[in-house]
Amino acid sequence: MKRFFAVFPILLLPAQLWAFKLQGSSWPTPDTEFFVQITHDTAGPSSPSGVLWNDAFNTAMALWHVDTVFRFSIIKGSFATPCLNGFSADGRNGVDFRSDVCGTEFGSTTLATTINTVGVNNPGTTLEADIIFNDTKKWDVYSGKQRGSTYDFVRIAVHELGHAIGLGHEDNVPAIMSTFAGNTEIPQQDDINGVAALYGTNNSVPDGDGDGVVDAIDNCPVDANTDQADNDHDGSGDVCDDDDDNDGMSDAFEARFGLDPFDSKDAARDPDGDGFSNLEEYRGFSDPNDPKSLPRTGGLPFLVPLLLNN
Repeated sequence: MKRFFAVFPILLLPAQLWAFKLQGSSWPTPDTEFFVQITHDTAGPSSPSGVLWNDAFNTAMALWHVDTVFRFSIIKGSFATPCLNGFSADGRNGVDFRSDVCGTEFGSTTLATTINTVGVNNPGTTLEADIIFNDTKKWDVYSGKQRGSTYDFVRIAVHELGHAIGLGHEDNVPAIMSTFAGNTEIPQQDDINGVAALYGTNNSVPDGDGDGVVDAIDNCPVDANTDQADNDHDGSGDVCDDDDDNDGMSDAFEARFGLDPFDSKDAARDPDGDGFSNLEEYRGFSDPNDPKSLPRTGGLPFLVPLLLNN
């Protein structure tokens, strides 16, 4: 089946263009998934502030879940190129930093571009959405006012995901879908109305903890955590993860004995100098700060039987 493509860039400079509109195609159902393994050519997998690009993209997805019925899901660690054989579609939504748009130069004021693929015989249905961030610009992850020529990855990702949903540009009222990047960080009421026009407002997708992230992709489906923070990247959000640094010791144990639940290196340390690491002390039910308290090994702790006199 032949396909054609719609390309939606976000620009840097302010101007007045047209009023709210839909871009002309939408998904058959209000959901889609992205294959995400984002690495910047210079910064690597993390932003200068230390936030993984993958996690930042996941945050951008979650911001559309708060007040709309559309649901994104993310497949981490699985890369899908936005440029398979030029503009050919492979049915996998991809995201990447690139210095060009699949062989075509970015405009000098273009920050990112979304390529929506639709069928020639059914141009109203989106088949694939791919997002490309301009690798030649300066990127970081931050909140608040735009910092000169360093651009916040999350708010631009929110904008591009709006195009993936099916929204066009809006420059007459406050909207994350403004043609030009600025201080707006989250979907505004006009953006929410646009999604409702495409997919309705009856949200029947389960969200047990009511945090705006549906259970199917929530890393803590019982405990509310809209930001989906996952310090050790083990798939369990920080608010429901009893081992935040994934070092094998529970957070409760580390807090009790003055260790750092966000520092995985302390598992190998031996603060009391008894020859046993903190992890070995944890596994052996001993105090890592007391050299006289040694791990119990070889089975159950030693038990003294209680004998009754006859």
